[in-house]
Amino acid sequence: MVRRRLLDAALEVFAEHGFDTANLDQVAEAAGLTKGAIYSNFTGKDDLFYAMMSEQVLARVESIRSVLTINAADTRNTQDLRDIGGLLTEAFTEQREWRLVFLDFWRRAVRDDDVRTRFIAHRRTLRDAIAASVEEFLGGEPPVGDFTVDDVVTVVLALSNGLAIEQYVDPSAVSADLFGRVLVQLSSQV
Repeated sequence: MVRRRLLDAALEVFAEHGFDTANLDQVAEAAGLTKGAIYSNFTGKDDLFYAMMSEQVLARVESIRSVLTINAADTRNTQDLRDIGGLLTEAFTEQREWRLVFLDFWRRAVRDDDVRTRFIAHRRTLRDAIAASVEEFLGGEPPVGDFTVDDVVTVVLALSNGLAIEQYVDPSAVSADLFGRVLVQLSSQV
């Protein structure tokens, strides 16, 4: 329960103040806890971020798996892709604060080799979880054409991040069904 309060408070504080300028005192205050509570659960700001990132990605993976359990692997259809696109669009629409924090941290990782090394390691672990969902969707069959499962994961992540950025700048530019339509078109091209 303490961990949950800290993660929720950190998301709020990091989104409001920006990751770089926010501090752990603000997080503790927003959570109604002491700074010691943070250090008994996390090693610092970066660790809070990585815990949030894991939660966010794994929640999306689980929502995709819920779509996949509705239909058996042999009855996969374009509606599955539309549903997955809709879930991912809903996630970045409803989790704007998370995306802002992610982009702040991403900017930091791009500029700092030490941060980037750890960021890459965490992202690879999460990409593996996403890849497992893609493989589940494919029913054990490899992607057609030149695309690997890793390629598919990269494209889905890039679409999610890019569409979120476009939506935050101009909400009318990204329709609720765009992600799903793109996934359907991509699947028909392979």
